[in-house]
Amino acid sequence: MILNHPRFSAARISSIIVLVAIGIIYFGGASWNQVPVPDRAVSGQPLLIPQGPMGVTSATAADPYWFQVGAIGDSSIYNSVGASVMIRTVYDKVNNDAHSYWVGSILANGAFVQVGYYNGLTTTNQFYCCAWFYEYFPAGNTNSPPIIGPAGSAGPIGSWHTYTMNFTGSGVWSFYMDNQFLGSSPAQGQQYYLGPGDTDSGTHPAAVLAEVAQTTSNTDVIGPAEFKNFMYETNPGTWQLVPVGKVHIGYGATSSMTLANPYRATEVFGQQNDFLTGSDIAYPTDQCGNGVSNTSNLWSTITLSCVGNNWNLPPLSFVDVDGNSLTPTWVSLSDSTGREIFLTTYNNQQIPSPSGQWTINQVSWHATNVGAGAVVNSTASSQIVPTNVFSVTMHVVGYFYSLPVKNTTVIMYLPDSTNETVRTDDNGQVVFTQLPAATYTFHVTVPYGIPSTTTQTISNGGSIVAKVFSLPELITLIIPPILIAILVAVAVARKERQRQAMIQAQPIPATGFASSFCRSCGQPLSPTANFCTSCGTPRIMTR
Repeated sequence: MILNHPRFSAARISSIIVLVAIGIIYFGGASWNQVPVPDRAVSGQPLLIPQGPMGVTSATAADPYWFQVGAIGDSSIYNSVGASVMIRTVYDKVNNDAHSYWVGSILANGAFVQVGYYNGLTTTNQFYCCAWFYEYFPAGNTNSPPIIGPAGSAGPIGSWHTYTMNFTGSGVWSFYMDNQFLGSSPAQGQQYYLGPGDTDSGTHPAAVLAEVAQTTSNTDVIGPAEFKNFMYETNPGTWQLVPVGKVHIGYGATSSMTLANPYRATEVFGQQNDFLTGSDIAYPTDQCGNGVSNTSNLWSTITLSCVGNNWNLPPLSFVDVDGNSLTPTWVSLSDSTGREIFLTTYNNQQIPSPSGQWTINQVSWHATNVGAGAVVNSTASSQIVPTNVFSVTMHVVGYFYSLPVKNTTVIMYLPDSTNETVRTDDNGQVVFTQLPAATYTFHVTVPYGIPSTTTQTISNGGSIVAKVFSLPELITLIIPPILIAILVAVAVARKERQRQAMIQAQPIPATGFASSFCRSCGQPLSPTANFCTSCGTPRIMTR
């Protein structure tokens, strides 16, 4: 009997080879798309790292740190039943910790409440940027988890939002963002109920702070973020501006204090109740530009004028390398003694007289210092300040043939996590304007190609190239495997036909019987006899 073993058909072999080729292309392409981008869709849930509460209760040198910095009210806002502040959203790159910006207060019974926005990581180690959050801690509790909103719910970057909390009765505090209700603390009988006596802040003033939470070092960069219009109410609905804001540089509950808190707060010069807090601030300064220490006044409505502010700051105009104007988020000036003042307006104002001369120290643009070293000329009617802000042309070309790829969508992510989306022209080009020197992430989506993500450090204007797998590259990668599959299939089919032909050509031998004899008595048997007629023994066959 002939056994026919199953063999792969030509179509099946072709399919396998093509699928392998496509798989190599697909998974190869996936490996080009592994750069984490802060404000793309994130997977996983935000890590629930507690923010606050204020005041160290107990900690050891081995515990993590909760660095807190900002402004706190004085005794004039004791017994508050609500607090509110406006905060400009910024993005920070966290390092296995969390950053937050909030308004909060210890309550009369020792509980703590707060509301603001949060930057952190997810359970899948992705960035989780700019989400509202609120939190409540019963007296003696330091591990109540924060309630965190969707990623981007406190955005976009650079936007202002008002965060408010107030007592709403029955032992419950409620939390709001831009007058939209976010949630409330638990009612009596529920976990984390704040307890009786939480009706107001008692002898504790509210505070507005930036925080680096549950960190192991003091090297994180935060902000600086801008806070303004810090308000309170001692009777429901009677909101007032906080009259005195004091510098607060400290630690949160359960924080180790082995490392110094490196973060600072400074009042915007000439403003009241408008300050910056975070990194890149050498030391605190008050509304008059005077250096102050921790717990000293940042601003006071009692001080309505500043003595000695008679130095004329001419109107400052900032331009990029192409001569186009831009408006920085904030600017700082320093003199020969290292004294530094911070400004958010730059139009013909009186500032303190410098020791020596005022020099522009920082010009903040997309969270990057883009200008330093220009000397301010007090006798000029106006002054143009050049910055290291430039334009970049990106050429999107194919990986193999360097052919331009038109109609490609390019998303560029700036250092402050804002982004710009553009589409390439017929020459495969896009132009990005007014960029600071920084590291950029580009996400490129190609028509009939493979999307990719690339990161480039750009220090000046000019051109950059992004190579992608577009249609010609895909054809180059796919066609050869298909041709090979066809040739293999043809060869296999030809061999199969030859094998079948050989099988059919072989003659099948006819069955025949030769002479036979009885194996017992040797008596000859006839060709048709099955038994020996003499002894009955079955016949034996011979050929």
